Amino acid sequence: MSSRPFLFELSGEHPDLPRAEVGATVEAECGQWREMLSSPGILVAEFDHAHFQDVASRLGLCHRAGRYLGSCNPKNAVDFAGRLEIPEGTIAVRAKRFQGGHMEISMSDLSRKIGGVLAQGRRVDLTEPEVEIRMLISEGIHFFICDALTDRTQFENRKVGMRPFFSPISLHPKFARALVNLTGVRRGERILDPFCGTGGLLLEASLMGIRVLGSDISKEMIQGCRENLEFFGARYDDLRRGDVGNIQEMFGEVDAIATDPPYGRSTTTMKEDLGELYSRMMGDFAEVLPQGKKVALVLPKPCLKSPGLRVVESHLQRVHGSLNRHYCVLVREHGP
Repeated sequence: MSSRPFLFELSGEHPDLPRAEVGATVEAECGQWREMLSSPGILVAEFDHAHFQDVASRLGLCHRAGRYLGSCNPKNAVDFAGRLEIPEGTIAVRAKRFQGGHMEISMSDLSRKIGGVLAQGRRVDLTEPEVEIRMLISEGIHFFICDALTDRTQFENRKVGMRPFFSPISLHPKFARALVNLTGVRRGERILDPFCGTGGLLLEASLMGIRVLGSDISKEMIQGCRENLEFFGARYDDLRRGDVGNIQEMFGEVDAIATDPPYGRSTTTMKEDLGELYSRMMGDFAEVLPQGKKVALVLPKPCLKSPGLRVVESHLQRVHGSLNRHYCVLVREHGP
C-alpha cells in the first residue's frame, strides 16, 4: 500500500456533517486510513492513493480534493511556498477564504505573491493548468493540488423539481448522498431504504455503484420511485410495496440502511402514530442488519435508542422554523 495525504475542501453548509461524510467514505473505500489534520473547512486524510478517485467521486458535501502540500501561518506563506515541491507542468495558483478566515489578507495579493514564487521557471496557464495549486485560508493557510472537483450541478439536476415524479418533502441530493455515505456501505453491497418515497436516497446510492433495495407502504410511491430511477439511468435490485415490519421477509439481510422516514402532517403512515412507527421500525432495522453494519436516518428529533442498535454519531441541521433534522447513525451491536 502506498499511502499519501489528501486534503478535502469541505462544504460550509453544515458544521460537522461534511467532515463525517469524508471520514465514513474513506473508511468504506480504503479500510485503513489516518486523519492527519482537521481544521475549519478542511480534512486531511492519509490513505492508499489508489483509492483517491473512488473516494472523491462519492462525496456530496465536498468542493475539491487533492494532494496535500502542507499548512503554514499566513505570515510565513511566501517562504513556505518557496519550499514546496510541485510536479512539472503548467501551473495556476488560486486562493479561497473559508467563512471569513483572516479577513486582513487580500486573496488577490496573496495569489500574486505565491504565484510569483511558484511560477519561477514555469509557464502559467490560468485556463487549463496541468497543476492547479489551491490555497485555502481558514485559521491558517493550507496548500493542496486540486485533483478532483465535485460537480455540484449534478445534484441540482437531480433535485426534487427535476424528477418526473416528486414530493415536496425530500432531502436535497447532496445531503441524500451524504446520508448514504454515513452508513459506510461499499460499492457492490446492498443498501435498503424501507421508506423510499420518490427514491432520492436510492438514486444517489445507485449512482455510486451500490446495489439498492427499496420499499414503501404506498403503491404510488413505489411506482414513482421506479420511474425516477429509470429516468436517471439508475439500476436497482428490488422495489416492493410493503410495511417496514416486513423488510426481513422481503429482502433478508442487507449491508446498510439509509432512510428518511415520514414526519410532518403531509406524510403517509396509514394513520399510525409517528412515535409508534419510529419505535417499531428500529427493531425491524436490527433484524436485517448484521453485526457491525450501520443504519443512517433522518429524524425530526434526537436519535432513538433501541435494543441491538447503538448510536455512534448525530448531526443536527436546523432547516426553518420548528423543523430540525437529526442525521443519526447507529451500528448493529449483536447478531440476530
